[in-house]
Amino acid sequence: MAVPVLLGCAAYEAGNILGAVSGLALFTSFDTKILTLIVSVLAALVLWRGGSKLISNLMISLVLMMAIAFALLAFKSAFTGLDLLKAAVTPGLPPGSEWIALALVGTTIVPYNIFLGSAISKGSTVSLMRIGLVVSVTLGGLITAFILLAGTVAGSFTSFPVLASTLQNNIGVWASWALGIGLFAAGFSSAITSPYAASLIASTVLRLQNKNYVRLVWVVVLLTGFGFGISGVKPIPVILAVQALNGFVLPVLTYFLIRMVNDKRLVKDELQHPAWYNGVLLLIFSTTALIGINNIDKAVSDAFNLTPHFEIVVVISIILLIGVAVQLIRSRSTKS
Repeated sequence: MAVPVLLGCAAYEAGNILGAVSGLALFTSFDTKILTLIVSVLAALVLWRGGSKLISNLMISLVLMMAIAFALLAFKSAFTGLDLLKAAVTPGLPPGSEWIALALVGTTIVPYNIFLGSAISKGSTVSLMRIGLVVSVTLGGLITAFILLAGTVAGSFTSFPVLASTLQNNIGVWASWALGIGLFAAGFSSAITSPYAASLIASTVLRLQNKNYVRLVWVVVLLTGFGFGISGVKPIPVILAVQALNGFVLPVLTYFLIRMVNDKRLVKDELQHPAWYNGVLLLIFSTTALIGINNIDKAVSDAFNLTPHFEIVVVISIILLIGVAVQLIRSRSTKS
């Protein structure tokens, strides 16, 4: 499973770098190729210095910067607290937006997060890790909400410069700067995280002990993103193939995680969750299965110019859900 995740890190790195470049381009007049080089060099310097503490502190700074920038824009949108609460608990999708919504969820849940989280959590207690997850997921949800609300200020747009111009006209000059800072923080943090996660996968999963080999992994990922970014070539076929692979990996990872947290040989009795919580885990599995199989179906359909088969995706997801539920019931009954 590590191999398709590594390919995913490389395939999406171009988008990460160009996201940071898009933010910088809103308040500089440099050519995008020069900005691509600058962003790539800065990411390389951070990764070369290494150390989870340095990267963690930088990530915290970038995420806070992104949160503040998009929060300032979000609170300029026209909404009331009641409207926001109603929309949060009763989501509505405009006709024809189902595929986009599902793709956004699938793109947000990247498989390398599980490898990244497990690698940097060495030495932490389970309780401390749970607190960290609650904080990070909550903050991530708030930032996502801020971005959605900020988008309502501008309505529709065709490019980031157009969006910046609209925000500037509606709110003020500072709004375009906030957008640029937010885009840069989001893109640059991902441009570091993706190669860093790839190097951790190489050292922990593939068990590469030589530091030079581990460093070579993140160099290849970063250079792949830089190469596609500076050439202007959009690696759509590669991204589609990696989407399909990652679509397969995500539900498989979820399946193994569910089996592992229910294994008393791995998780002590005092840290075991109650039996009813497996219902929540099965809901998570069914969601990842739906997203993953849908990504595979969409990638294959796009590659061969076919119509997506959402009904078949749902049926396969239900069958897999029933199979995992039966395994968990048997596992719990055997142990008891």
